[in-house]
Amino acid sequence: MGRSNKKKVVWLFSHLLFRTGGNRFILEVTKRLQKSWDVSIIIEKASLEIKNEFKQSGINISEIGSLTSISPIYWLFFPLMLRMNEKRIKKETNDADVIISGMFPMNFIATKLNKPTIQNCWEPYALFHDKHYINGFTIPQSLFIRIVAALYKHKDMSGTMNSDIISTLNRATEDLIKKVYGREVVRTYMGVDTDFFRPLPISSSIGNKRTVILHSTDYTMQKGTGYLINALPLIKDKVKDVKLIITHTHSNPKEKVNLVNRARMLGVDEYIEFVGTVPYSKLPEYYSLADVVVFTGHPECYGSTASLTVLEAMACETPAVRSIGCNEEAEDGVSGILVDPRNRVELADAIVKILLDKDLAKKMGKEGRNRVLTLYNWENVSKIFSDMISQLLERRV
Repeated sequence: MGRSNKKKVVWLFSHLLFRTGGNRFILEVTKRLQKSWDVSIIIEKASLEIKNEFKQSGINISEIGSLTSISPIYWLFFPLMLRMNEKRIKKETNDADVIISGMFPMNFIATKLNKPTIQNCWEPYALFHDKHYINGFTIPQSLFIRIVAALYKHKDMSGTMNSDIISTLNRATEDLIKKVYGREVVRTYMGVDTDFFRPLPISSSIGNKRTVILHSTDYTMQKGTGYLINALPLIKDKVKDVKLIITHTHSNPKEKVNLVNRARMLGVDEYIEFVGTVPYSKLPEYYSLADVVVFTGHPECYGSTASLTVLEAMACETPAVRSIGCNEEAEDGVSGILVDPRNRVELADAIVKILLDKDLAKKMGKEGRNRVLTLYNWENVSKIFSDMISQLLERRV
């Protein structure tokens, strides 16, 4: 069979190894874009589970390597890795009409392909630009990251500066991109499948209903799990039978032990349950189980400026307590409460206020779902991407 009449769009991304909001964003957007465009994805590596999920949605994923940016070896041999990846990607994108790239180094490679480019930049690349994120690592790790940044940050700058269009998630990430790269952006926002994420009856398989705080982590400063554990002694003294359920998007056994030890030292370990990675199909049940969802990312970390977990929970009519740094997801005092999680008293008070006032919690839950229904729609996000693609193709005519 000959090539489809649809224009070919290739999305370049570093890896799809963990079940994160970023992976969900790419899946939801690409499966809608394929209605109008011939869409495929090129990455360094993907987990079998995530690759199958994309395949079931009709999205082809091409893997080009075995190492990714999460490996120190990758950075030790980065010039070689970059040349190899650029050569492979150039071969696989010869017939592409538009390139969409994600984070470094894909933004840099995209601008070397002599194709129209959109960089989908959720925030400036944290390993190079986010000092708070970098400081969250151990001293040897931070030193290594700073050396890598000194060597290659200019390539990230070049990739973003030379992309034709930059897209991002919200006003907060827009401001960061202007600050770091000096580029104007197109805001796409995020989306939520509100038919799937909706209030559900509590499944007996999850457990007995208690007063539940739900928190999702990846064990980095961008999630701020330690802040929540620090506030838990103040919460449990005011809320009877409270339970903190912690899910994770990928595991970090060492950091989990550190958090457990901190909780034990504070005398709250019995109030916490680590449940690991929750299957996507079960997420609405967990959100519906929770009385409040809490996002405690460091307010000055770039990765704290957007949270799909908060939006999905709000779609399930669960109120949110959220870090300051983004005031577009949960409206302060309307669909949730915005706090600086570094202030344990402020954080605890916000959570307690929602947990003890059922009428307020119910009202915030309704307001949250209405906000998501109005503003956070995958069809709208995909249309913005489709319009950007059309704009680049029109420039070539």
